[in-house]
Formats: sequence, structure tokens, C-alpha cells
Amino acid sequence: MAADKDLQKDLEAIRADIAALTDTVGRLAKDMAEARATMRERVKSAAGDAAAAGGDLFTDAMKLGGDAAGAAGDAAHEGLASLESEIRRKPISAVLAALGIGFIVGIIGRR
Repeated sequence: MAADKDLQKDLEAIRADIAALTDTVGRLAKDMAEARATMRERVKSAAGDAAAAGGDLFTDAMKLGGDAAGAAGDAAHEGLASLESEIRRKPISAVLAALGIGFIVGIIGRR
């Protein structure tokens, strides 16, 4: 009988241990699910932040590109105006320079 009582105590202890392990595994599963949800939200937020930063960089690059194109256009306009002014001041020199350039281009083009 004493062996039956010891066996009964051991079985009850094993049942208690199994119940405690089941409870622990359940809590771990719940904690993992919460950690996944938190991680998912953080990744989603970081992706949104990265997309917004990329959009801002693209907008800034477009603005800088537009500014550069505008500056290049202004410089070209000023250069043409300066050339036009120089041609009006010295028309004979301009015609001779154009003839010289045409002659050189013709020689190079023949080869």
C-alpha cells in the first residue's frame, strides 16, 4: 500500500508539472504572438517612414534639377545675347570668324 501511495504522489506531481509546463508553453505562445504583432507594426512604420523620406529626396532632387536647368537656360540666353551684341559691334570680324570656322570644318569633313 505504501508503494501505491508513493506512486499516487508521483503521478500527482507529474500531473502538476505537466499542468505548469502547459501553462508556461501557453504564455510563451501568447508572448510570441504579441512580439510578432509588435514587430510587424514596427516594420510597417519603418517602411512608411523610409517611403516618405524617399519621396522627400525625390522632390528635392527634382527641384534641384529644375533649378539647374533654369540656370543653364539663363546662362545660354546670356551667352547668345552677348554673342549677338558682339556680332553687331564687329560684323566684319564675325563674318571672317564664321568663314574660318566653316573652312576648317570643311577640311575636317573631307577626310
